[in-house]
Amino acid sequence: MKMLNPGVVLSMNQLKETNHLHFSQKQKSKTKQISRWYLFLFLAFAFLLLAAPFHLFANQNQVSSTDYPNHQQLGQQLQALSRSHSALARVQSLAKTEGGKDIWLLTIGTGDIDNKPALAIVGGVMGDHLLGTELAMQFAGKILASSAEENVRNLLDSVSFYIFPDMSPDAREQYFRTPRYERLGNANPTDLDRDGRIGEDGYDDLNSDGLITMMRVKDPTGEWIKHPDDERVMVKARREKGEIGEYLLFSEGIDNDKDGQFNEDGEEGVFFNRNFTFKYPVFQRGAGEHAVSEVETRAIADFLYDAKNVFAVISFGEANNLTKPLSYSEREANARLHTGWKKEDIAINQKISHLYNKHLEGAAPEAKAGSDGDFFQWAYFHYGRFSFSTQGWQVPKPESAEKDEYNSAELSFLRWAEENQLENVFVPWTPVDHPDFPGRLVEVGGVAPFVMKNPPYQMVDAIAEKHTAFILDVARLRPQIDIVNLKTEKLGRDLTRVTLDVLNRGTFPTASETGELVRWMQKTVMQVNLGPDQAIISGKPVEVMGAIGGRSSEQRSWLIQGRGNVTIRVGAEASGFKEVTVNL
Repeated sequence: MKMLNPGVVLSMNQLKETNHLHFSQKQKSKTKQISRWYLFLFLAFAFLLLAAPFHLFANQNQVSSTDYPNHQQLGQQLQALSRSHSALARVQSLAKTEGGKDIWLLTIGTGDIDNKPALAIVGGVMGDHLLGTELAMQFAGKILASSAEENVRNLLDSVSFYIFPDMSPDAREQYFRTPRYERLGNANPTDLDRDGRIGEDGYDDLNSDGLITMMRVKDPTGEWIKHPDDERVMVKARREKGEIGEYLLFSEGIDNDKDGQFNEDGEEGVFFNRNFTFKYPVFQRGAGEHAVSEVETRAIADFLYDAKNVFAVISFGEANNLTKPLSYSEREANARLHTGWKKEDIAINQKISHLYNKHLEGAAPEAKAGSDGDFFQWAYFHYGRFSFSTQGWQVPKPESAEKDEYNSAELSFLRWAEENQLENVFVPWTPVDHPDFPGRLVEVGGVAPFVMKNPPYQMVDAIAEKHTAFILDVARLRPQIDIVNLKTEKLGRDLTRVTLDVLNRGTFPTASETGELVRWMQKTVMQVNLGPDQAIISGKPVEVMGAIGGRSSEQRSWLIQGRGNVTIRVGAEASGFKEVTVNL
């Protein structure tokens, strides 16, 4: 498998004129006819060249459609979607990063976008997770391409989609640069190791292959050994079983600042997925000077706090509560500052996890609640929305690796790569002269960057198809406020009793339990709008209601004096509004 293809170069042979031949009149006529055909073919070919997709003319610094798109191509794709579906899609740049890259938002839907339930889809949570960006992009492309279908069109009339395809554009671009390494930080110069200097110990390509892999150093104090089933793979020695370590293992590089660490302070800056407010990891690598210090985190947080119609967030990153739901912890959920999901929210997580596994078949990794300062937890605990996250793909474990006592992810990947005949996924261990280890055996090699977290591009479409179907099904489960069973009872003396049920037709409640506790979640409001000479004798003219559970209802009743029409309106942006007119 080639992860980066060079651009396609197109050329034509020049037509040569032959003036030294003499033709008869008949031959000249025939020649003119042939020339016209040549001219026609030439013009047709030229038209095809001009009309060809941009990627056919990609130079060596760009990628073709056989590989993940770079930031420039991503922007072109978004603009093309917006132009070709102008009635449904609108693209905008929320901000520019320190590296000069746009934070894109694609909004999809019809009608009053801000006052109907919405899903936020977020990719690029981790700079080394190219798949997340592609899943968000392909979701947008697939639903717009099928927007003429009645079921999809009806959904777009009822639900808004906010798609943030790439929240780590500075880091993600390292895939397209040299040297290629799995970068997480943005372009904001940062003292990652907090030694008072910036960027003094970055990555070094010791074997000049354009990739940053690993280096192993022969050392009797090391903790690592070669895997007994595959010497390419390094595993930790199991001392409890009498195994003795033989190697030290580092990322490929030089200790430029001579502090005993390698590549700990390069050009990458703050990590998007470590810069949020929930459990903000103060003074930790990649966290930034303070929570929400970065353009990227501020851009999405500011937008979402204003987007009161979002009922759930689906992100693609390292956290996982979709292949397996989170577990309920009464102690964490009921703490004064709770750090665990509430019980009823866990029940929704279980339903959505079941739905996800109906669409995505295969081995399920363990649930992971997230990391300190990450987006996934912020979306639930501080934004108050249902938050779902998945890596979207993991390396299938082949039968040949089932009995691996070390449970090595690298061994599983290499066996799977061999079965699928993938190329360029491993760099053979090669000896190098290393200035920090003079006279000692130092070898550079290992699994190539990105390949264990991102499937080959030709596999992405099938993965995206399943995730698109899943997301659309989640949208169909949205909270939906309705008013049913409206009754009026005349009591005499211009008194009328009005009774109705407020029904949530959706599977999602109108707010998460955590959403009920935070100010950023708009509550369901019931309002009775009276006309002249009308008065409410009993019942509340305005009521802030609690969350209404999925497929549940609550009854309300008023005693109203007067004649004419009364309007009753109930709802919230995240569940929609319903209004009825009652004739007294």
